[in-house]
Amino acid sequence: MGRERAIVVGGGAWGLPAALRLQELGWQVTLLERFEPGGPYASNGGSSRLWRLADTQVWRARSIFETLGAMERLGDRLGEPVFRRTGLLWRDDHSLPAVAEALASIGQPVQRVAADRVGEAFPGLRPDGRDALFVEQAGVVHADRLLAGALRAFLGAGGDYRPHSRVVRIEPGATTATAVLTDGTVHEAEQLLLAAGPGTAELLPGLGLRLPLTPYVEQVVYLGDPALSPPAPDLPGLVDCPIGDEPGVYAMPNGAAGYKMGLDQPLRRLVGGTLGDDLDRTAVPARTETIRARVERDLAAVPPIVLGTQVCTWTDSGDGDFVVGRVHPAIVLACGDSGEGFKYAAFMGEYLAELVEGGTGDPEFQAHWDPRRFGAEAEPRDHFDAIGRH
Repeated sequence: MGRERAIVVGGGAWGLPAALRLQELGWQVTLLERFEPGGPYASNGGSSRLWRLADTQVWRARSIFETLGAMERLGDRLGEPVFRRTGLLWRDDHSLPAVAEALASIGQPVQRVAADRVGEAFPGLRPDGRDALFVEQAGVVHADRLLAGALRAFLGAGGDYRPHSRVVRIEPGATTATAVLTDGTVHEAEQLLLAAGPGTAELLPGLGLRLPLTPYVEQVVYLGDPALSPPAPDLPGLVDCPIGDEPGVYAMPNGAAGYKMGLDQPLRRLVGGTLGDDLDRTAVPARTETIRARVERDLAAVPPIVLGTQVCTWTDSGDGDFVVGRVHPAIVLACGDSGEGFKYAAFMGEYLAELVEGGTGDPEFQAHWDPRRFGAEAEPRDHFDAIGRH
């Protein structure tokens, strides 16, 4: 008797690790990816992502903490670490008590930093009157290393990888599910995992689902001095929450590329509310200058020289929580990364594979991630949760 077949639609931060895990569990997996892992058009480009552990809600802090063990296991499997601890400074005048309580609830220490001493915890940071928390367990996910290593391992385990395969329709059957490509090619399997990132919305009609998904285009900037090696000091990560009318920023060390910073404010929405054919990933000079000026004003240790920019996407779920769960006897859905997809990449590899195999997942997580939770109120919202305001 042959192995059970599974289709994974989407080879990004969630789909690729899940495909690897399923293949290693004995499934015969076909991975359909419209572009290629690490490509510029979806939400999986770039070499690093911030793993901040800190959150304002206890259950979310617990879910983030569980990703650490998953990253260690995946790193052992791939033969190289996919996470590096750097520490993180979280500064705010609103969310500090909730973040401290959430971390304490999961047994994780955190250090309170007085407003006039933030420069000691984060060298060169300009005080602005707000206290901060220093989370020493936080760090960065090596996104490019994770994707490249997971793909090599998937192929080495006998997985069937189909890049440049655009799925245009999902068709649920009585006991199977089918993915139809642009050229009419049909793939059918006992189980299908739909993890298509910003392209998910265009595939939901075949499932009879409406979800409040809003994909955004986001821009980050790498800064430092090109004459130095590395171009910027190895600083901790940073979450500087909104203050007044000024949006927050997030930042992290990125080795040879420089210190990476993004504004907690999207460039724009994707046209039509889904990936479609909206593949414009042009950096906006005004946004680049805004971020450069924030570095020059607030981060004295980072040379305010632009070394590069990057534009990618993320998808708001309507309430800022993931949309993960079984939606048909043969289909598991995973979308709505809400800007935190890579933080959970290794974890979702294990978690989604468990769901595909018939598991029910963590009851508390699923209460928040259930795809059916929106009911008939499935219109995309016109705003998103700023950092520290979830």
